[in-house]
Amino acid sequence: MRWKGKVMEQASNEVEPRLAYATVAARYWETYLPSRLATVPLADRRAFFEDLGSQVAQMVDYLAADNLRASSRPQDPPELTRRKATMARMRAEDEALAELVYLPKERGTKSRETPTYLTGE
Repeated sequence: MRWKGKVMEQASNEVEPRLAYATVAARYWETYLPSRLATVPLADRRAFFEDLGSQVAQMVDYLAADNLRASSRPQDPPELTRRKATMARMRAEDEALAELVYLPKERGTKSRETPTYLTGE
């Protein structure tokens, strides 16, 4: 993970979850919450987003365990348990990011999105 300009960039594909969440948060805030981002001093942004990434990671761990507990039974075969754990983690990530990172977009930021024809979506 390294800083480039105002945001962090991923240096490799294997990044600790808290740092990956920090990168997601930094990119989202830079794109959709520029006024809110401007309230965080430039010198403090790395620490701010690393802390936010840690909060997201902790929430994901807690919610994933809770989701898995709610959906699992002791008699489930190991493969089913693995699949349920994957789904529980995905749901937990969605919930945590929605609550802590994906705050309502500021007005006028829609034009800052990368056009889908450039992203292949």
